[in-house]
Amino acid sequence: MNKILIFVLTAVTILCSCSNGNNNADMLADNDTTLCQFSNIKLNKMYSYCDKDGDTTYFDNTFTALWPEIINGKPCDELQQALFRAMTDSAELNQLDMVADFLLNPASYTECDINRLTPVKAVKADEGKLSTSEVNVVMERMTDRLLTYRLSTYSYMAGGAHGIYANNYVTYDLDSCKAVTLADVIADTTLLRSTILKSIKQAYDYGTDDLFIPDNGLLPLPRDFFIQDQVLHAVYQVYEIASYAQGAIDAPIYPYMLKPEEMKRLFTPYGLQLIDYDF
Repeated sequence: MNKILIFVLTAVTILCSCSNGNNNADMLADNDTTLCQFSNIKLNKMYSYCDKDGDTTYFDNTFTALWPEIINGKPCDELQQALFRAMTDSAELNQLDMVADFLLNPASYTECDINRLTPVKAVKADEGKLSTSEVNVVMERMTDRLLTYRLSTYSYMAGGAHGIYANNYVTYDLDSCKAVTLADVIADTTLLRSTILKSIKQAYDYGTDDLFIPDNGLLPLPRDFFIQDQVLHAVYQVYEIASYAQGAIDAPIYPYMLKPEEMKRLFTPYGLQLIDYDF
C-alpha cells in the first residue's frame, strides 16, 4: 500500500495544480507555424498517513514539470495522458493499474482511504517512517516531427536499503497528434531483441549471462524508448534486465548495425518515417 500511496499523493498534487490553474505559461515559437504553451509547475506536498494498525508513515513528495497545454496551436490531451501513464507505469515504481485509473479518473478511485492522509507543514526523519518521491517532467527535445518528454523519477520507500531512480520517455508525433508506442514503429520483435543484445554487448560488454533473461530465453521488450538523430534508443530501467549495480541500460540501435533489408524488416513504414531513414 505504501508504494501506491506515494504516487497517489503525487497524482493528487498534479491534478490539483492543473485544476487550480497554476500556470506560468511560456509561449515558444519553434518556427512561424509552431506555437506551444506550457505550464511551469513546481510543487512540494507533505503528508502523514496512519494505517489501520495505527502505524504512521510520512510522505514528502516533490513534483516539477514543464506541462504541455498547447502544441502547434492545438490541445494535447493525448500527450498529457501519456505523461500520466508514463509516470505511474514505469518499471521502478512497480505500480498497479489502479494508480493510473486514479490519475485519469480520480472520482472512481476507492482503494485508498484518502481520509487517512493528513497534510503536514514539515517532515522530520526522526518523527517516524519517511518515504520520499521526486518527479521531474522535462521536454527533452522537439523537432519538426517529434516531441520527446523525459520523466526523471526517484523514490525511496521507508525502511528500504536504497532509493530507485528512472528516466522514462514519451514520444509525441506532432503531425498526427498521437503518442508513439513501440508497436507503432517496430515490426519484427525477434530482430529487435537480437539487435538490442548486440547493442548492449557493444556499449556495456554484457552478455546474456550478465542480464536477467526469463526462463523462455527471450529478452523483455523495452518499456521505454526514444528517437534521436535516426537512432532508436531502447531503454531499460534499474532492475528491469540487470542488477541495481549495473544501473539503467540504454541500447541504441544505429542504422549501421543492420543491413538495409534488415532495417525494412525491423521497422514499420511509419517507424522508418520517424527515424527519417533513407535507403
